[in-house]
Amino acid sequence: MQNPKDRLYVILAGFFITNALLAEMVGGKIFTFEVGSTAVNLSVGVLVWPVVFIMTDIINEYYGLAGVRRVTLLTIVLISYVFVALYFMGLTRAASFSAINDDNFNVVFGTSQSIIIGSLVAFALGQFLDYFVFHQLKMRTGESHLWLRATGSTVFSQLIDTFVVLYIAFVLPGKWSHAEFFKVASSNYFYKLLIALAVTPVIYIVHAIIERYLGRQKHA
Repeated sequence: MQNPKDRLYVILAGFFITNALLAEMVGGKIFTFEVGSTAVNLSVGVLVWPVVFIMTDIINEYYGLAGVRRVTLLTIVLISYVFVALYFMGLTRAASFSAINDDNFNVVFGTSQSIIIGSLVAFALGQFLDYFVFHQLKMRTGESHLWLRATGSTVFSQLIDTFVVLYIAFVLPGKWSHAEFFKVASSNYFYKLLIALAVTPVIYIVHAIIERYLGRQKHA
């Protein structure tokens, strides 16, 4: 792989896929922390989504709709593969001396069908909306206002992603009431918005590093 831009795409896609897979696998765990006198409930998956935000926007910036679509479709295939593989792994019986017994394995990795479907549908819709809005904003702003493209696309995409996955995974199967759903979904969404704003300087830093890298390769 001689083309430096091709090598860069592989690196960015690797970070994107790894963190998206990780977020999908652990997303069923909800944790609570106190913000003043308010208890905020979040999925642990949101802890690694900032990396996905950054990679999505950077890939969109340098490789356009086709580049983001390609890595999104690959990620959907890989997420599906992981869930299928984990299902068959869960069918095996743990040995008596195994450090992880069947119950422990199934609690952690035995993701319900609703969570799998919710995750895949939400991820696909969210990513499609993200790169569509990003592309539309870039057509209007050109090479300037990267912050607007990055934040604007996240505002719309994560609204869909957050509410869809939690609704399909927890409300449709009857695990949560609508009140619980809105509480957790709203907390997750606003967290993601705050993170999207917070990582804006990081996006500019990554952008500057890439520009320097590609510039050096061009003159090498």
